Amino acid sequence: MDIKLRAVVILAAALGCSTAAFAERGFTNEFLSGATRPKSIALLPAEATITRQQVIETTGLIDESVVFGAQFNADVAKVLADKGYEVQIVDSDRINADRALQEYVVDAKRAYDEMIARYRPKKLPDRIYNAGDSARLLASHLGVDAIAFSKLSITITPAGKAIVSALIGGTTSGANSMIGIVDGDTADLEVVQIAIAIVAPGEKTPEEIAAYVATLAAGNTKRLPGADPSQRIEVAVSDDEVLDEAETLIRE
Repeated sequence: MDIKLRAVVILAAALGCSTAAFAERGFTNEFLSGATRPKSIALLPAEATITRQQVIETTGLIDESVVFGAQFNADVAKVLADKGYEVQIVDSDRINADRALQEYVVDAKRAYDEMIARYRPKKLPDRIYNAGDSARLLASHLGVDAIAFSKLSITITPAGKAIVSALIGGTTSGANSMIGIVDGDTADLEVVQIAIAIVAPGEKTPEEIAAYVATLAAGNTKRLPGADPSQRIEVAVSDDEVLDEAETLIRE
């Protein structure tokens, strides 16, 4: 699934909506009302891709992807805990130590990927997206109310490469992420939140990449209401912010 394309669709559609309606996008009505709000959430390992666009070739940095994927989950977990959720971070060490968990994670991720490939934002309230028995089995095995699946991608383009890409077309710098939350009892998709970050051309230090990861984690969780079912969305998005985000994405 092209996260960036999905973000463009969501943000562009928001231009014709009220800011309150935009803030509520990406949640089922039942999640917003508190009826399906979980108390506990398990964060599966984030599927992270850190790519450096070079003048000659593109290099994917596997080690960095693991490190920054772990940071993303840690950042998300902190925000969720602050909002009152009980959070489990399901890391690779835990998965590798539990053969049954390995099978559940593989099956649940496959089912989630197949489901999210068909995702359309306007259809989420219709509750037509379901991750199936594998997600329910995983949630039961972990003893949680919901499972969070996440992906993030950061592309770093040297200044010279960025100029060439601008002239002839091609991949440019940018960062995006998505979190999907699936109900552990029903396996219904309850939440999809997308975040973007503008990455200036030029090489980046690990500290700079970490800052982008933190920005994405914050963007994916800022609209999420607290675990208390009576709580509602905390962040109202201004028309200017929506326009700026949409226009920036469309220009890239």
